[in-house]
Amino acid sequence: MRLGPLLGFEDSFDTVVTVAQEMEAAGAASVMVAEAGRSAVTQAAAVIAATDEIEIGTYVVNAFARSPWLTGLTARDLDEMSEGRFVLGVGTGNVHFNDWYMGIDSSKPLAAIRDFVEIVREIVASPVGTRVTYDGPVHQVKKWRASYPTIRETVPVYLSASGPKMMQLAAEVSDGIAVGIMASADFMSHTVRPNAIAAAESVGRDAAELDFPMGALVSVNKNSEIARNAAKAAVCGLFHPVPHPYYDSQMRQQGFAEAADMLSQMMPKGKTSEAMDLLPEEIVDTLTISGTPSECARRIDEYEGIADQIVMMRVPQKNEPAGVEAYEPILELVAETTSRN
Repeated sequence: MRLGPLLGFEDSFDTVVTVAQEMEAAGAASVMVAEAGRSAVTQAAAVIAATDEIEIGTYVVNAFARSPWLTGLTARDLDEMSEGRFVLGVGTGNVHFNDWYMGIDSSKPLAAIRDFVEIVREIVASPVGTRVTYDGPVHQVKKWRASYPTIRETVPVYLSASGPKMMQLAAEVSDGIAVGIMASADFMSHTVRPNAIAAAESVGRDAAELDFPMGALVSVNKNSEIARNAAKAAVCGLFHPVPHPYYDSQMRQQGFAEAADMLSQMMPKGKTSEAMDLLPEEIVDTLTISGTPSECARRIDEYEGIADQIVMMRVPQKNEPAGVEAYEPILELVAETTSRN
């Protein structure tokens, strides 16, 4: 099982790059970059330029913010820059942010995402001179030909999925199902993997070709109570200023509908402390990786053989240092976990 951080929320590019370098030195298998306050593409390019061997990926770029043709070209470029270390993760983004920031209606994504991923996969695997033509209901490409060779046969393309329909689509058209940051081991084992395998086999794909990365909220502190409280605050934050549809769905699918209802009601009103008091401890225990370094290491072990990769989103801690130093607990966790394996 591969292990590495999710970056993209830092206050400077210098922090992003330095943390990536230290993660590589600590034995992390990957560095993934989010598209949140910063562009995932520019961060990926910066990390690629500053590292030598570690896998670099986007987790994830917003498919509604860019064309599939340009995304395919970008992936080819980043893979060449990294000498074959790049992985492209794509997703629909937050439907609210798509509306607020770009004026885009992404409420019916399935047809658009199918076209998007299929076009990208054709472009990243296209040899020089081979024509790519695609005529979908949403996206089209006409008579494009690659003008330079790829450095490997293809670039892996992961599709972010939570609900059953998007998971079905991801299993049909992508190289991996990129699961979000609140997934229990039971959810991965008994919902994600069997449903994806069945979906792949239903269209004649070899399910063994699929990769199963997952994001995780990772809250590490020498004081377990502080770590758990920070994790609660992070979960609550996913419902402010409005509930994030992806994570709301994840919680409901895993049996926490009452908690999702509570958060959906309280967090838009800014009642964080009240919501934290009402949040079930079971959510911290099963949907996050929280506690002391040894407790977090044991939680990571629960996903062995279930997830192929854990993309760790660091949860900020009370009174933590700024910048690179804030990542010291995650670096220690990576070093400890990789040294045992």
